[in-house]
Amino acid sequence: MGNYYFEQFCRPRGDFRIKEIIDFLDLMKEAFGLSKLFDSENNPIELTEGNIKSIFENILEKSHFKDVGIDEDFFTIPPDERDDDTIRIEIHTGTHLGKNFNDTYNISIGEKRNVPDFIYFKKSIEIFKPFEAYISEFKNENALNAYDRQQEIPNFDKPVIIRGFHYLDKDLASSVGGIERCLKAPAWKVERFCEGVLIQLTEGLFDPENPDHIKIQKEVMKYLKV
Repeated sequence: MGNYYFEQFCRPRGDFRIKEIIDFLDLMKEAFGLSKLFDSENNPIELTEGNIKSIFENILEKSHFKDVGIDEDFFTIPPDERDDDTIRIEIHTGTHLGKNFNDTYNISIGEKRNVPDFIYFKKSIEIFKPFEAYISEFKNENALNAYDRQQEIPNFDKPVIIRGFHYLDKDLASSVGGIERCLKAPAWKVERFCEGVLIQLTEGLFDPENPDHIKIQKEVMKYLKV
C-alpha cells in the first residue's frame, strides 16, 4: 500500500490555537507510543504554552506574510536521523480572519503498519472541531485527481472525494445533502459525530488495491453526488 495521511481543515480564527495544538501533540505522542517530539531544528520540544507560543512567534517574526499564519513541522525522530518510519506532524496555524487560507493540522504517517487506532483521529477531531478531516491515501488521491478537483471548489466548500475515514461538519455535510442523507450512505458505518457526521467506508483502513473497497467508495460518492 501507499502512504497514508491524516488531514484536518479549520476555518481561520485569527490565533495560533496553542492549547488545542498542545492537546493534539500530546495525543499523537500517545497514539504513536512516543516519549518526545522534535521540531524542525532538531530539538526535542517541551509541550508547554509558553514554549509553543515562543516557537510560533519566532517563525512569525521572520515571515514576510504574517497574515497567512505560520508553518511548523514536528517529527517523531530527529530530522537528521529521519527514516521511512518517521512521522511528520504538519501544522499551519494562525491565519488571520478574512484570508482565503485554512488552518491545517495534518500528519504524514507513511505505511499502513504505522497508522494508529482510529480512536486517536476521532479525539483529534474533537480537539480542533475542523470543518473537514479524513485519512487519505496517496494512490487513491492520485487516481481520483483529488488535488486538482479541490482547486476548482472555492473555500473548500464541498468534499471532492469521500475517503475511507471522512468527517464533515454540519455545514460541509449540507453540501452533499445534509447529515440525514449522509447517515443513509451505503458505507460500512456512518454516525453523527462531534459537530457533523463521520463516514467510514470500510471496517478498518481503506485499501486502494482492494476492489471491494473501491466499489464502496464509488457507490458512496455516487449516492452523495460527489
